[in-house]
Amino acid sequence: MAELEQQQDPIYRTSPERTYKMMAIMLGICIVGGGIFFGLWDFWTSMPPSIMGQDVEDHGAAPATASGVEIPISLSFIESSDFRTLAFNALPGEEGSNPEIRVKSGDEVTVTATNAGVSFHAFGVVSNPDDFNSVIFDSAINSASNPLKAGETGSITFLAGAPGTYYYICTVPGHALQGMQGSFIVE
Repeated sequence: MAELEQQQDPIYRTSPERTYKMMAIMLGICIVGGGIFFGLWDFWTSMPPSIMGQDVEDHGAAPATASGVEIPISLSFIESSDFRTLAFNALPGEEGSNPEIRVKSGDEVTVTATNAGVSFHAFGVVSNPDDFNSVIFDSAINSASNPLKAGETGSITFLAGAPGTYYYICTVPGHALQGMQGSFIVE
């Protein structure tokens, strides 16, 4: 009976030649991969990782003289039920969606952002809506690496700098492209 059981459960083995062949293939893959990696070293090190640099320098915003005017702004991160559309305060097509914010250079702006959704979000005024790292005026509320979780609220007070058209966005990568952006105009 014991002989019959051994025939039903065979033991798989390989030869030393097959083991050497497998090791040679693995070594070849490592050598080719290393050659590609180190051959493109300038590419890998040309840009910092997307998570790093959230609180980088102020991009071209000259210091402004304080006007003494305080501007309170309240925003809520909103998501559609299928998570394909994101916005501030209301979904696109609804009243109050991504409101245009107008301030004057030197105004003290206080933004309070509430995460009314279930996803993670962060806030910042940026010079380029396609670059979530271009946060200006020290206006970031949290960051992509440390976002606001569902139900959390964050606040930031900053001085509006040089006149121009800027954008407020969710600085979590991809969220601005899904609609979480609005105009921030400094007059």
